[in-house]
Amino acid sequence: MSRPRAALAAAMLACTVSAQAAPEGPLPRIYFEAIADGSSRFGGDGGRFTALPVAPVMDGEAVYFVGVRDDGRQGIYRNIRGVIESLVDTRTPIPHGLGNFTEFPDPPMAADGRLVFRALGGDGQQGLYLLADGLLRRIADMSTAMPNSDKRFAFIKRPAFDGRQVVFLGRSGKSGTPNDSKLQGIYRYDLERGTIEPVADWTMQVPGRDVRFGKMDDTSTGRGRAVVTAYGTDDRSGIYVHGGDGLALLADTSTTLPGSPGEAFPGFNDAAADRSFETDNVAFRVAPEKSAWNGVYAWIDGTLHAVATVQTEAAGGAENFIRFRSPNVYHDRVFFLGYASSGHEGIYAWRNGKRFPVAHRNLELGGKPAKHFSLSQEAAGARGIAFRVHFEDGTEGIYLAHLRDEAGRVIISDTLHGTSLGNVQGGRFVEGGGWTVTADNDRIVWALPPMPPRGMVEVDIRNFDPRTQLTAEKNIFMGLWGTLFQNHERLGLPDTDNWEIRVGKAHPQFKVEYHARGFGNAVEWV
Repeated sequence: MSRPRAALAAAMLACTVSAQAAPEGPLPRIYFEAIADGSSRFGGDGGRFTALPVAPVMDGEAVYFVGVRDDGRQGIYRNIRGVIESLVDTRTPIPHGLGNFTEFPDPPMAADGRLVFRALGGDGQQGLYLLADGLLRRIADMSTAMPNSDKRFAFIKRPAFDGRQVVFLGRSGKSGTPNDSKLQGIYRYDLERGTIEPVADWTMQVPGRDVRFGKMDDTSTGRGRAVVTAYGTDDRSGIYVHGGDGLALLADTSTTLPGSPGEAFPGFNDAAADRSFETDNVAFRVAPEKSAWNGVYAWIDGTLHAVATVQTEAAGGAENFIRFRSPNVYHDRVFFLGYASSGHEGIYAWRNGKRFPVAHRNLELGGKPAKHFSLSQEAAGARGIAFRVHFEDGTEGIYLAHLRDEAGRVIISDTLHGTSLGNVQGGRFVEGGGWTVTADNDRIVWALPPMPPRGMVEVDIRNFDPRTQLTAEKNIFMGLWGTLFQNHERLGLPDTDNWEIRVGKAHPQFKVEYHARGFGNAVEWV
């Protein structure tokens, strides 16, 4: 296809478009804030950060993370609006223990400015601790008795915390593996009373079934409710909610999959409560991973939704998701890590049926391409989602992806019902609304008003499937141009910056090309 000509700001080429009702608001604006990395910018007492070993969590304006300094000191840090504060580290004495903390192996938990964390010490010490109002106290450790038994905890898994209660998994087996011990349960620590009581353990019957609980998985909490993923002794898993009236079933292997009558969930993992603490919404993923129904699902305002499954296209559209990790929910927005068979991975968001990528592999942050991401299940907040990133050069960083939902100004709305607000050059209008090309270089050219140097342009195209409607080798179906011209050889000219989106047999996914000062040293993304 030859290049289009004439002056413009946006062009649609070789495509059919038509107008329908707009979606419920535009996609949010996304921008990234560095929370911590190994640069001198985040240096402090002990030097620069040399490692950021676990994923961060959010609490209001704050992002909490674990970092290791140049001097080998490991600690839990809090970043509030760019100011980093050390909260506890390996110089901190262990409450009711021996010596100092030696390691913080899990993401810390925070709510209302209070911190709950799991930590290790010398000689096999481990426990859960609360830092509130400047005071550090023990919640549970290896000297704490397990309720309903004469045993003491030998393994404690990282806690969940909503400001009212701490919920955690405890086992009597030292290795911490699910089958290592018959004695295991989910427990809640009430901050006001300072007591530990079981939410679900091996002595209790599974709601609605004539079996007792067996293996326990992760737990979450919100609004004083504990959300538990657990198995019965019959090896069937389910998600259960513990509120003021005891345990209640949320979903199990008899629950019908949304949109799939006659099919039930095969199993569950990683149930996460709403981190806004204002709804009873819950997100979770399916187990096992190789299930045909593997995916992320969510209860939102009492309705069960399929957020993304292995039948869902990953970003780019050339392949489907193959697995998922770390579902999060904040109000009615769900976040998750999604992976495709090619190695593509990214952080995705979903809301009201609309799914979009937030961060993806090869995204440049601080001038470095991203390679891998990790999320905690408490990473979502009112401002967006906090995550850990591994860069191609082997370094790490903690970032916050801000999602801003405010709508921008509509500058053009073109229905294409027999006419257009743009300059129509060839092609024909389609009965019922829309326009299609009939020859090479057919196009509609819209002149856009001046826009600020920084910001985002969102284009909403409806009833258009480029992979089936564009069948040539290369189809340029949309572009943004400073000065439109046709001669492909014009180089080094001012006011000729442009980008274009291509699709066709030569590009199984979308291809974006950016050209500065005419055609020449192009930057391409597929």
